Amino acid sequence: MNIRTLKSLHPTSGPTPLTATQMISLHLYINRPHGSEDSLDSHYGPYISTLPREFDSHPLTWIVQSKRGMETGGVPLLKYLPSSVYASLVKLHDRFYQDWDAVRVYLQTANSYISSKYDAYLDHNDVSTSNYLWAWLNVNTRCIYYRLKASREDPDNLTLCPILDFANHTPNGLHSMIPAPSEADIWDAAPVKPTGFGFLSPADASVQEGEEIFLAYGAHPSRTLFIEYGFVNKLLSNVEITDGEVDVQDVVESLILDHKSGVFVKSVLQDKGYWGDWILYCSAESAQPSWRLITALRLHCLIVSNHTMHHNAIQPWCDVIAGKREMISDGNELAWKELLITICDTIITKAQASLDTLESEGAEYGHSGSDGWLAWMCENIRTLWREELSVAAAVKERTLRGDDF
Repeated sequence: MNIRTLKSLHPTSGPTPLTATQMISLHLYINRPHGSEDSLDSHYGPYISTLPREFDSHPLTWIVQSKRGMETGGVPLLKYLPSSVYASLVKLHDRFYQDWDAVRVYLQTANSYISSKYDAYLDHNDVSTSNYLWAWLNVNTRCIYYRLKASREDPDNLTLCPILDFANHTPNGLHSMIPAPSEADIWDAAPVKPTGFGFLSPADASVQEGEEIFLAYGAHPSRTLFIEYGFVNKLLSNVEITDGEVDVQDVVESLILDHKSGVFVKSVLQDKGYWGDWILYCSAESAQPSWRLITALRLHCLIVSNHTMHHNAIQPWCDVIAGKREMISDGNELAWKELLITICDTIITKAQASLDTLESEGAEYGHSGSDGWLAWMCENIRTLWREELSVAAAVKERTLRGDDF
């Protein structure tokens, strides 16, 4: 089910064109099964009937419900999310509503252009939004990359695929298979005709009869897995997290803007393309701030030490980002690293306090019943905080040790 196989079912000439995500979601939206019944779609009904019937445990559902004044399901868990995770969730929420708005415009336009077959789906009420949310989350969590367009990077290169949809996924290469490149990918040319899926088995492991083969979804930070797919990789209790990342946008943004030079620093960083996307990284081999974060902290410390907000004063910083010099000065290096330690301490303190709060308040979400997944999601949120704590502590340790970044 993709933009090519659905184009004959939903007109693409006349009405506002849809992206692949919007079109597949539209088809699922108007063919959602009622209750436990099968989908009545004559084209994809059997497949649609195998899809998840609800996404109550997905954080996007919580924020959509919270915007409508609801306090049920996972809505109360929103207050426990790390700031960076909540910010990413808001972006996903905005993306969802952009697609929903586009689909509603399409339905209205198509309805007047060809027929009244979309009449029953034009309402913009809670039920319609909930049904489209169900459709959209099926697309966002289950579509896989499939080359359909001339450009390899075209966002419409995705598809829902029966049977393959049953495959379990894994973040590592153990007993995992990866899609083989198509001829279009090999030659970086437009696909001549649709091709089937080919898969490559792992090169460094043998698979025995009866063992499960997984699809490898690659390395993603827990924040991405939680926001996009509604889970994080399972960890054993109290196991130290050696791989992860923390988005420190909120902490660094406040640090910069709370200073009298904040507006000037922000304008310079925006002009040079370095505002935002500030990350702390941690792996088994290393722990460090991103280059973008180092660059922002260097500028902030330079302006603070010079007590001046003038473009001539930032020339040493400009020389660094241009590759003309390695650093601004020894003093600037000491200053931004001290600031980095402060940032890490802020994250560690916040993470530990949040973990303590979850420990004391999370028990109420451990009951069984229709919302039995709440205890599982509480543990996922704990994992998000443990990752922030571990990554920040590792970066702080390396900074205090005097390691070069």
